[in-house]
Amino acid sequence: MFEQDSPQQLLSRIYETGSGDWAPLLDEIMRFLGGNAIALISLDFKCNLGSIVFASGLDRKYLPSYPAYAANQNPWLACERHYRVPGTIHTGERLVAEDELVRSPFYTEWLRPQNLHHRLCAVLSRDEATAVFLEVLRPRESCGFDDDQIERCRELVPHLQRALVMRRRLADLEVERDAALRALDQLPWGVVFVDEHRNRLAANRHADEILVAGDGLTARGNILRADLADETARLERLLNSALDRTGRDRSRAGGTLSITRPSGAHPLSVAVVPLHIEMEPFGERSPIAALFVTDPDTALDSHDQHLRELYALTAGEARLTSWLLQGKSVEEAAAAMGITVNTARTRLKRIYNKTGVRRQPELVRRLLLGLPRLRRDPPQVSP
Repeated sequence: MFEQDSPQQLLSRIYETGSGDWAPLLDEIMRFLGGNAIALISLDFKCNLGSIVFASGLDRKYLPSYPAYAANQNPWLACERHYRVPGTIHTGERLVAEDELVRSPFYTEWLRPQNLHHRLCAVLSRDEATAVFLEVLRPRESCGFDDDQIERCRELVPHLQRALVMRRRLADLEVERDAALRALDQLPWGVVFVDEHRNRLAANRHADEILVAGDGLTARGNILRADLADETARLERLLNSALDRTGRDRSRAGGTLSITRPSGAHPLSVAVVPLHIEMEPFGERSPIAALFVTDPDTALDSHDQHLRELYALTAGEARLTSWLLQGKSVEEAAAAMGITVNTARTRLKRIYNKTGVRRQPELVRRLLLGLPRLRRDPPQVSP
């Protein structure tokens, strides 16, 4: 017998699970419904491909075969109409006759080796092609799932459906966050987000590289520090203004500073920018600041192909333009390209005509504003 308060305890855990690991929750649901194995399954009926999202009680060595083989051979899934309506609950016996089940390859090669036979299924969601359902299994020597266990499952389904919606929404937010961080990884600046306690919330790859190098700017624990005490104090003042909860005088919040590097390399440039401080209906959102860290020695991606596409430059003209964008003079660019200065100047005139400028400073400004500046990844070294 189950304890009287077990359903309420289980419902609380359903909502506490959120976007985390559902396996412990499924383990409790499995015991609550009297099963020996349980799985949260997604099935694309158009492609006949299944995916076991979370599971408990299944033999791990059988999980890899489920998506392409076991789902396709599963007679319980042969009739798609039983999975069209979210909230539908059925047992295996209601869908497939006993003799048909035991003759199927799915039973002989997937269920029987795991000592599984009886099935209880609850459809949690369904879109045009894909259904997500909860499947509870038990051995053949056990009796099938009775009305009491079906009713127990019916009580859980609305809550599991809401939890699934919550998980999907949180997953969407995580995808958006990860996409934003990957985009930040392409920038030639380090980007660090900090909260009002100076804790790093997130950082892009270039920022991590700068902090790991420890040349001028470091992270002691989770707190950013400059090597020089006066620069650390200046950084702290900028953060104080950017993270001020009152939001007074936002025009002066944040600022910039230069960070000296003990190696003798060019100083790092740091811009501290306040991001937001907003009141929420259910509480206050903490202020957040972004630090944009520029290493002037960072190698940038070549824009030769982009220049050719945007301005109809030849390969030679695009190469010359790339050298000028890196701060080279015409003479230095000509030497790097192995051409004469006169040839470089002739190409430069053609570049002016194609880009609609008259002088080199105008050219550099237009291209810097018109092209995204991306990092050049270092070459991968084979192990």
